[in-house]
Amino acid sequence: MKNAIAKILPIVVGVGLGLLLFYRPKGVGPAGPAGILIGLAVVFILLVGFIAFSISTSLPADVSIRPLDGPIDPSVESLSREIKALGFEEAGGPFLVEIKPAAALAAFVHRTEPVYATVFRTGTVPSVTSYDFVSIFEGVPGGLTTTANWRGGALPAGPGEFRQIIADAGSRQVFEAHLEGLGWLKRHGVWAKNVSAATFVGDFKAALAHQRRNFVSAPVKTALIALGRTVSRRSPDFGLLAAQKGAEARVRSLRPKL
Repeated sequence: MKNAIAKILPIVVGVGLGLLLFYRPKGVGPAGPAGILIGLAVVFILLVGFIAFSISTSLPADVSIRPLDGPIDPSVESLSREIKALGFEEAGGPFLVEIKPAAALAAFVHRTEPVYATVFRTGTVPSVTSYDFVSIFEGVPGGLTTTANWRGGALPAGPGEFRQIIADAGSRQVFEAHLEGLGWLKRHGVWAKNVSAATFVGDFKAALAHQRRNFVSAPVKTALIALGRTVSRRSPDFGLLAAQKGAEARVRSLRPKL
């Protein structure tokens, strides 16, 4: 029941905010331009608050990951075959990640490279199926994530978090970009740790916890950035690390912790 509510809640909130903006009850607030401006401000504040709430529910303090009951969606199976063709093997699962709404996730680990891959289908309405490649840093919290999905850059990256969004690229191109990013980081003194199927769930939970700490430190700022990036579909994480502005400075900031 809670999962069903989480699915439809964004739709209900969106409709409610639209009605509040365009059909303000008579006698509530001043009339004319002043009333419109006040209405816009109220709707904006409520929207940012809801975005912050949604981010919080997608980054729970202690996420539950359990085996998925029933068949996985065909779109996940199709992407999983692509991932396996790149040298990955299954790392347990498929899983149900009990965020709100819950998401289905297939996990993989590469046979020779320090890279996880995940293929996931969100529980949102409408659902989104996507994938990413993830490496965890050795000796310092954080890691590198590479994806083709522009939504992967909606949240601002916190300390130690590096991302590459190779928009609309195929899985092989995205994987090659991930390896190129790892090479760039290694040349700057940051290495990825070895990973295995046995370490996937622990590393996945630790990564979500790291993201949550960054969000909790500045929830309103995070919500505002997420709103702007979602509307514009742009992020400073687009492209390879070597071409991203400020990437070298962010790597240098990690060195005292290594």
